[in-house]
Amino acid sequence: MILEKYQGCGNDFLIVDGSRTPVIDPQQVAALCDRHRGFGADGLIVARRDPLSMELWNQDGTRAGMCGNGLRCFVHHAYRKGWIQADRPYRIGTGDGLRSVWICSTEPFICRVEAGIPDFDAKRMTNQPLLPGLLHAPFLSQQQSCSFWLGVPHTVLFTADPEVISAEQARAIGRHPFFKEGTNVDFARLKENGELQVRTWERGVGWTLACGTGACASAVAAAIFGLCPLPCKVRCPGGLLQVEQAPDKQCLLTGPSVYIGKAEVKVCG
Repeated sequence: MILEKYQGCGNDFLIVDGSRTPVIDPQQVAALCDRHRGFGADGLIVARRDPLSMELWNQDGTRAGMCGNGLRCFVHHAYRKGWIQADRPYRIGTGDGLRSVWICSTEPFICRVEAGIPDFDAKRMTNQPLLPGLLHAPFLSQQQSCSFWLGVPHTVLFTADPEVISAEQARAIGRHPFFKEGTNVDFARLKENGELQVRTWERGVGWTLACGTGACASAVAAAIFGLCPLPCKVRCPGGLLQVEQAPDKQCLLTGPSVYIGKAEVKVCG
């Protein structure tokens, strides 16, 4: 198996060719992504050329529908392989539907991708009977927060300092039984310079240096609560992302991707 590694603002992925590796073993994914006993990554992407599509796996071997940083890394990979060109947009298949992508520059590699349209239907997030309106998990008390679907489930919580949140606190929210499939948790605050500071705990991974859909979810929530308008800049621990929203409410995420290297691993069956 040939592995190529990319990272987008520190959110790193192993990418394998789907034509050579048509079937993925979840246990193998977890082993390859292990940072101490494997190659180490937040996830693994199976890249396919015909049609252009990506299959995304979390670090722990579970499936994920969509990842904004992962999609940018896939676009970078497809460009390096000659599958796509830099002069026109493309439509890429993901686990959460087709997404349009545009290459902004190749040196450094920066692209814009559709992260998804926010879905505020509470039935996607919870089985609890709820009143109409923005979904707010009751166990979060009076904290300024909301939950909605953006490629994957997200809960955005505005806090004075995202850096002081422990993994145990984040995990307790992300795995709370209120959410029928769990939730990614984005801890956010508005900085004095107008940027959103966001730190994301992801299902199947834990803390990440950046989360593309989390950056978009946080920006959407900030606009809902009147904290800052879109477009806006989102500062993740691993770097800066730009989030805007098209007239159809599609979230557009712009940011970098970096190619790290290639390795070969022998797969025993």
